[in-house]
Amino acid sequence: MSAVSQSLDIQNTDEIRQVFLSSMRQRFKLEINRMSSGDMQTLLKQHTNAEQLSFLMSYVYALHWLQHNVHLDYRTEVLAAFGRGPQAFLMQLLLQSSTTEDFVQAYIQYWLNYSGEPQRQQQQLFQLLAEHQQDPDSLCDEIANIWQSLGLFTQTYSIAYRDLAQEERDRYRNMLGTIDRERLQLVDSIADTEPLKPFAKLGVIPYMSCPQTCRHCMFIWRPLMKDTREPSELYDMVDSLTENLLFTGGDLSNHLDFFYQAISHMRHVRTFAILLNGDFADSRDIANNTLAAMVQAIRRRPPHWPKAKIILQISFDEFHQEVVVDKKGQLKERIPVCKIANIVETAPRYADDIQLCLLHKQHTLNFSMDLFRKGVFARLASELGRRGHQIQILSSTPSPRLKQNPQTPDEKGQLIKDASFILSRYPNSPIMLTSSTIDAYGRASMMDERETVKEKELLQQVLSSGPPEGEYFDTDLMFWFNGWVTLFSAVHMCLGDVYEEGLETIRKRHAKDPLSKALYQFDTRLLDYYREVKNDLDEIIASSTGPHHLFHVITEDAAMRLYMTKRLMGIKAVKSPL
Repeated sequence: MSAVSQSLDIQNTDEIRQVFLSSMRQRFKLEINRMSSGDMQTLLKQHTNAEQLSFLMSYVYALHWLQHNVHLDYRTEVLAAFGRGPQAFLMQLLLQSSTTEDFVQAYIQYWLNYSGEPQRQQQQLFQLLAEHQQDPDSLCDEIANIWQSLGLFTQTYSIAYRDLAQEERDRYRNMLGTIDRERLQLVDSIADTEPLKPFAKLGVIPYMSCPQTCRHCMFIWRPLMKDTREPSELYDMVDSLTENLLFTGGDLSNHLDFFYQAISHMRHVRTFAILLNGDFADSRDIANNTLAAMVQAIRRRPPHWPKAKIILQISFDEFHQEVVVDKKGQLKERIPVCKIANIVETAPRYADDIQLCLLHKQHTLNFSMDLFRKGVFARLASELGRRGHQIQILSSTPSPRLKQNPQTPDEKGQLIKDASFILSRYPNSPIMLTSSTIDAYGRASMMDERETVKEKELLQQVLSSGPPEGEYFDTDLMFWFNGWVTLFSAVHMCLGDVYEEGLETIRKRHAKDPLSKALYQFDTRLLDYYREVKNDLDEIIASSTGPHHLFHVITEDAAMRLYMTKRLMGIKAVKSPL
């Protein structure tokens, strides 16, 4: 058996099981604490007995959360960690109950038979029973009706994702439709007074594809790009505009030939970044062959061209490396840590031409050096240790502002945003790690409330006094192989088809488009314009994970973009419902 195969076997046995159980226990605990410490009472605010109901309803929530998130084969083990102490009986009730009614009936019976020291939960229940003339069935019916009225966990993830995917499909189907074309005609009518400047960076999207279904991903459905042109024409356009290029679109492991072609074709670009999920690295040999091909592409460039380098970005966090249950009830890593180890072990050999950067989504571990001692980074260090490598942390850089710890929401602190580390065998080849927040797009909109770090404080600052210096909505351009040109942080917002209309037209639109400018500045007039047409802005703000998410959501509809553009241009706009 090869060393790689041995590693895979180790990763798929007891260690993986413990990672899964630990993760699910933590999520369960966070949700129970969140609900029982106030969130459930807030949900029940319209009920006169909200305080008395909140504890019981928190565990009704727990029952449905377990059924929604934890495979039946693992519920007993997940709850075993909470099987001692005063709440132990609740764990048994959760395991024994199939419905809300089952759980409530068992809960009532437990306290009716209880003979120990008086408990607050017992007193609350007796108050509720007194209001129902000591009729447990009546109370049970009320609680079942209340639970149903909350509308929680009414769809399986697969059905909810399907509905979200349909929304995304409709959004892309309308790209450059009649409404978008009308908006762009308005932009074209503005005088060309803005100078056309080069870009700090640009993006290229060869395809939108990824075989993974990560829970935090902003995409569910991705537009297909069939019969696209040979990309050299597009490369010529982009090469004249920037020295820094990002290849993205999900996972591009199956489209690397386009990346190699760009490296050999684009003379003026000095930095070629590409985002991959690491799933390609099935073995050390495959990882080595892939990185060697990248280096060959760099070294094939004519010697009189500017020196170029590759930034290889690999997604690596608690979500890409999450342990999940497959259809057979078996545990597996979504993208195994050993594959990331294959890349990390290989990259230092090519450090002259490739800078490896692990892209990490922020969570509670980022608030201390536990980021490197626990969680997915610890799993990576352990896997590399099996291979004889030792990791040394060189530096860590904090976030520029305080953020709220999702697991202890009353606490704020600086988190580790960027770091660098080496393998001791390669002391002169640092590997980078950089972290970012997860905004509630796509699947991420379905995540547990306290799983990830949010930018609520930044959102409030933007709404009250504007963004801090250096904070902006990224409106640099993304060039799609099918001709679309969209914004970096708003791929739903298209400035035209570069093949049909030409690069000059697209650049002029970008320079003078009032909506792009307003987005860049987080212009709060856009919120006023949105509110003129729709009445759900308060709900959107409450659910927004940060200012980028908020401004993304309010511009997703083509008719709203047209309306906002007219208002920004001082054109009378009809406030028709959208």
